[in-house]
Amino acid sequence: MVLSEVGVRPNTISWKQMLRRGLPMLFIPVVILVIIILSGSFYFLEYFHVLVGSTWTGMDLVMGVFFSYIMAGLDPRQKSEIAVRLTPTMLFFMPSIAASTITAGIYLAFALHFSFYNGYFIIVAVLVLILFVQGLGIFLPNEARVYLEIVRGSHDIDKIVRLTMFNLRLSLVQLMIQIVVIFFMAFFATGGMG
Repeated sequence: MVLSEVGVRPNTISWKQMLRRGLPMLFIPVVILVIIILSGSFYFLEYFHVLVGSTWTGMDLVMGVFFSYIMAGLDPRQKSEIAVRLTPTMLFFMPSIAASTITAGIYLAFALHFSFYNGYFIIVAVLVLILFVQGLGIFLPNEARVYLEIVRGSHDIDKIVRLTMFNLRLSLVQLMIQIVVIFFMAFFATGGMG
């Protein structure tokens, strides 16, 4: 089924509109992180790491729990309309905050002189690597496929819905992994595992 068959005009969202909405979401966290790293401020690096990490976890909570639940009860046309509106956020913002969180965390680990041979640190590193691989290897390619379906004009509604729902479920998996990482981070922050 294509979007034009269910009442959604094929050209409602163009490449330019998607990029105009998405590119600021992609670049703003990265630019802020670069400025903070260049400033050498440990305080702002730590603050930024907590802020973007919380945003990433919060987005996964919203996407993985609430949107999955809400979209499960909608018809395919409604699901596709929501998917079209979510795409700039999921394609541009999610990878940006994930990469910014991980990068800031790595810089913090170096600044705090963590032992990279500590068992707890290795567990966190493995979990973060899993998040990174899921994000770059599964989430991002799926969202790019949704993006291409939307802007190219074929608008295969079944494909858009299927890929979006898969990514929403993947957000739930990422949320669970992040909760474990946050558990370990709380011990790191209080000196329990440094």
